[in-house]
Amino acid sequence: QIKDFAKRMITDHGAANAKLQKIAGEQKLQVPAQSDAAHKSDLERLQSTTASLDQPYVEMQRKAHADAVGLFGAYAKDGDNPALKSFAAETLPTLKMHQDMIEKIAGASASTPAVKSASTPKPPAPVPGANSFTEAQAKKRIQDAGYADVSALAKDEQGIWRGQATKDGKGTSVALDYQGNVFAGQQ
Repeated sequence: QIKDFAKRMITDHGAANAKLQKIAGEQKLQVPAQSDAAHKSDLERLQSTTASLDQPYVEMQRKAHADAVGLFGAYAKDGDNPALKSFAAETLPTLKMHQDMIEKIAGASASTPAVKSASTPKPPAPVPGANSFTEAQAKKRIQDAGYADVSALAKDEQGIWRGQATKDGKGTSVALDYQGNVFAGQQ
């Protein structure tokens, strides 16, 4: 599970970095060629460990994705460069998906307790907001939550993707809010 996640990170982040490099080149912006000191330290720690890499890697990914989701979310909302603001908004759903994936891995690992911060519990109802998920991403997220036969989705005036799906052979309405939370049976 961790190796699959790591491969996904290489693919997804490689594609995002290539897109960022293209934008930076078009706008004559400089992108750092090397990792910062904190990331170099993390890499050195991983390379020097004699124990299993799983736990340190999972913890580093949890922190990195929490930081990235916060950074990209803030820039997508308040950024001053339109091209970078658009890039942040387009990349944010993928980062949130990665964050969910690593939290699930952490929760499944006996050596890494699943600790959710106070800011991440699932709310009782869909949260209105600027939803940057595409319809395809929203459908995938709903399917990943165990629903099948997901209908075409429509984004309502509150930014919530809504549609129909089945689970355990029963049809139900489904919704996905801007935070990536999946809900069923709510109008």
